[in-house]
Amino acid sequence: MKRDPAGIDEERAEAEEEAALIARIAAGESHGFGLLVDRYQRRVWWMCLRMLGDPDEADEVVQEAFVRAWERLTEFDPAQRFYPWVFTIARNRCLNAIRRRRTWGFVSLSGDDPPALAAREAAGARVEDRELGGALEQCLETLSDEQREVFDLRHGEGFKYAEIAAALEISHGTVMSRLHRAREKMRECLEGKGMTP
Repeated sequence: MKRDPAGIDEERAEAEEEAALIARIAAGESHGFGLLVDRYQRRVWWMCLRMLGDPDEADEVVQEAFVRAWERLTEFDPAQRFYPWVFTIARNRCLNAIRRRRTWGFVSLSGDDPPALAAREAAGARVEDRELGGALEQCLETLSDEQREVFDLRHGEGFKYAEIAAALEISHGTVMSRLHRAREKMRECLEGKGMTP
């Protein structure tokens, strides 16, 4: 699907507005950072929830990520978008939490179903065509973790190839390769279920 020029102009204007906001924050308008937190906190939290499966742990990681972003704001490249940068910080914190679990072990104290499943069900409920939504979910499960992560960042989060490469610390070519394989597997899976992607 091609973007219309108006959509590109709107995205460019939003990036310029955000770069100006960050410049003002760096110059001392610290209250402006709250606008960035308000704008992106929910999206970062959902990503952390998908990775960690625990809402309390996701809350903690998101808070740490934004504190870290605040502390390192002088290192931010205003030519880039803020969301992929803070996403990368949060993702790395999630990976650290997952590594700690493997070292220490992890026991959920809630006793409930993993919240990530509830989040997927809620997202699926909003899909107008439940049959297609179910097929998409099933087909996503056929992707490897690496393919699903790249597919989600491109199609779910709207990351550009370079932003995916930076966030996952992989090469641009690896992004393209994983995304190509993910799309092929999704297409084959959907066709196998009688759906036309």
